[in-house]
Amino acid sequence: MRSLGIFIKAGLALCLISSVALADTVKYAATLEPDTQGGAGKGTATITVDTTAKTLTYSIEYSGLTAPPAMAAFLSPPAQANGTPGTVPIKLPANPASPITGTMPLTPAQITGIKGGQWLLLMGNQKAPEIGGEVKPAQ
Repeated sequence: MRSLGIFIKAGLALCLISSVALADTVKYAATLEPDTQGGAGKGTATITVDTTAKTLTYSIEYSGLTAPPAMAAFLSPPAQANGTPGTVPIKLPANPASPITGTMPLTPAQITGIKGGQWLLLMGNQKAPEIGGEVKPAQ
């Protein structure tokens, strides 16, 4: 009987450790649609935030842009009321092709912002974004 109690306690401890590890990784998604002027662009993004390592990993699939993307960025809320939104640029490869993948570091404030549902993802040419969407918890 005593060994059964040890196994139960060990099992509970493992469950607690596993749930803590899972709580440190949060998944998000964005549906990318054309800007208000229309266009053929569209896309999706899958995003994973590791709150312990303070990193964001992304995979962005897109199609229908007028040219290969020249810019991509996450927009975060302004640090101050009526301020300019924060920009978290996404480093694009020399010859970007779908999907674009990568990992970037995050600050604690950025983690709070994305967890609060206050981020947008934009992608487009050098003149303007062509597609964008809200970053939301993955379902």
